[in-house]
Amino acid sequence: MLHEFNEKELSITENGAPILTCHHGSDVGCPPYLHPLYAPNGQVMTDDTNIGHQHPPGICFTRGTVNNAQLDYDEITRDTEADSARFSIVTTWRNSAEPLLIETWTTEIHPRQTEVQVLDIAISLQAPSSSLKFAENIGLSCLTAEMEYRKSANADGRIGESEVNGDISAWGTLCGLTTAEQEAVGIAIFPHPSNGDTTFLAEDASFGYLFAQATPFTADANTTHTLKYRVLAYTGDLFTVDLWEYYQDYTSM
Repeated sequence: MLHEFNEKELSITENGAPILTCHHGSDVGCPPYLHPLYAPNGQVMTDDTNIGHQHPPGICFTRGTVNNAQLDYDEITRDTEADSARFSIVTTWRNSAEPLLIETWTTEIHPRQTEVQVLDIAISLQAPSSSLKFAENIGLSCLTAEMEYRKSANADGRIGESEVNGDISAWGTLCGLTTAEQEAVGIAIFPHPSNGDTTFLAEDASFGYLFAQATPFTADANTTHTLKYRVLAYTGDLFTVDLWEYYQDYTSM
C-alpha cells in the first residue's frame, strides 16, 4: 500500500486505486476523520459536506465530555505516523504544562477484497496523571455519501431509522443504491465486544448517519482505556453480504 503525506492529509492507495484519506489537519479545532473511504467498486462511501453541522464529517471518533466539560482544543499537539498498512494519530491535551489526556487513533487497512474494504480502528484514551470521566456522545460515527433507498439496519434484524435508532446491538449498517450507477453499497460499524454495550443512533432519511455510542466510563490515573471497531465498506446489500460472518470473523480473532 502507498501512503502520501502532507501537513493536513494522509492518503492511502492499493495498486493505484484509492482506499481512503485521513484528515489529521493543521486545524487542531477539527478532530481527525476519514474521507473519502472507497468501496471495492470505487464508490465513495463517506461525506464531509456537513462540517459544522451536528454530525461529524466522514468517519470520526468523538469522546463526548471529559470530567463534565468539553476539552480545550487550544491546548493540544498532534502527531501522525504511518508504517505499511497502518497509521496512528496521537493527540495530546495539556492542562497548563502537564498532559491531561493522550488519545491515540490507530487504523489498520486490510487488503481490498472483492466485496469489502475492511478497516480496523482502535482508539486508546490514556489518563497520564488524574482520573478522567468520559460521558455523553462517546464513539465512532459515519456520515455516508448520498444513496437512494438508504436504510439503516442492525444485528437484531431491525431495519429502518425508527427501528435501529436508540437500540443496543452488536453491529449497525447503512446501505442503499448509488444515485448514478444504481449499485447496491453499504457501510457497517462493528464495535468489539470488549467495548461493552453499544447503542446505535441512526438517521437514514434526511442524512445518512450512523453512530456507535459507547457506555460512559472512567479512565483511572496512569491507565489506558481502548475502544475497538471494525468498519466495512461493502458492495451489495443485506441479502447478498453476510455481515454476521464478517462480524464473527472480527470478534473471533
